[in-house]
Amino acid sequence: MGRGLSTVATRRRLRVGLVTVFSHAGCTLKDVAGGYGTVFEVGGSWRARLLERAKTSVAHLPPLTFGYLAAQLEAAGHEVIVHEARAGGPELPSLDALILLSSMVDADAERALLARASARTIAVGAFASARPQLYADVADAVVVGEPEALGADLLAVPDGVSQAGSVDDLDALPFPRWDRFDRARFRYAFLSWRSPALPVGAARGCAYGCGYCPWRVTAKFRERDPARVASEVAHLRSRYGVRAIAFRDPLFNLDHARTRELARRLRPLGVRFSAEMRADRLDDALLDELADAGLASLEIGVESVDRGLLGAQKRKPPRADEVERVVRHAQRRGVRVICNYLLGLPGDDEATIEATLAWARRLNSFAVQFTVATPYPGTTLEAEVEGRRLPVGPSDHTGFRETFRHPRIGPGRLAALRERAYVSYHYRPRYALRFARHAAPALLADLL
Repeated sequence: MGRGLSTVATRRRLRVGLVTVFSHAGCTLKDVAGGYGTVFEVGGSWRARLLERAKTSVAHLPPLTFGYLAAQLEAAGHEVIVHEARAGGPELPSLDALILLSSMVDADAERALLARASARTIAVGAFASARPQLYADVADAVVVGEPEALGADLLAVPDGVSQAGSVDDLDALPFPRWDRFDRARFRYAFLSWRSPALPVGAARGCAYGCGYCPWRVTAKFRERDPARVASEVAHLRSRYGVRAIAFRDPLFNLDHARTRELARRLRPLGVRFSAEMRADRLDDALLDELADAGLASLEIGVESVDRGLLGAQKRKPPRADEVERVVRHAQRRGVRVICNYLLGLPGDDEATIEATLAWARRLNSFAVQFTVATPYPGTTLEAEVEGRRLPVGPSDHTGFRETFRHPRIGPGRLAALRERAYVSYHYRPRYALRFARHAAPALLADLL
């Protein structure tokens, strides 16, 4: 552990490190699953390994929390140093204070880094908020809540566990500052194969209460003014030359009128953007407006073909015909659709999973994600499987591994079904044709 509060607080201008840790070999996304993170894993066959390798080139985006903190700290006169800690990478630079963004998937490596750091250390983020005791013995301070609510005062929190609360007015935050980040490395291939991408948050949290979803417990639902969102996108384009924007909202389209206003304000900015939406709040006319405004990649939660199974988890799923309509219409408009599926909920069995895989192949979306039901902290799924948890650590909760004994599916079978899902989906002529039809025009546009 580093130096105490009194040592650091006496310095007027500090060298502050914003640090993220990556300990897995696979593609790690830190700002998904409610901020707990995921690590993309398929399986052991050569086909599975090829898919895992391809995924590493798809997405790498900076955490929005650090973009906001960079703006707040630099406005207060501090020097901001951005550092990604990876095996074989550069050592930590000399710092006065180190702010570490916690995640579930890298918790073990994060603890190790905090324990050896010489600067004053502050752990923030969703997992540190959910499990502050896991970091309290290795960090000088642990902040529960949204650190942006404290701004530069984050550096002055006392040792131990502190409460930050949440940012009630998201529009009062400064625009994220990306000057100190290696922006050329940030990408989202579903938007552009070549141009760098940056994230934007138009909302936080989720208004729904799905029992397995961590977004319902890690952040309350708030939306930003569409005018402020559009101003930020215009700022990113003028200051950084960015034309690919990844909206990181768990729910982009709750309110129809607000979504239309976002589309209207984004249209003249000339950017391509991605967003996660609910299919049942997206009619064809709204989809057309969004596509005209630059929507290039649409992510929807399909989860399972068994709507009753989802209802048992407090999910209010869109109807199957709504999902199919959105996928068809988006693809007609040239919008790449990513369908997310969830395997291994307690009510699942091999038959329902096979039926879900068959539906996924029929939908034939541009991309898919088959995650494994994971009892994230604070979810009702966590309480439901209590007593059946496997002896695994936090870093095993990748979103792709079995972490509890399933009542209907034997040990190891979920891993096999997950690999079968990915391999059987991607290695089909029909899918290869779909991928080529949607990938080629965007690749050509990038090269021109």
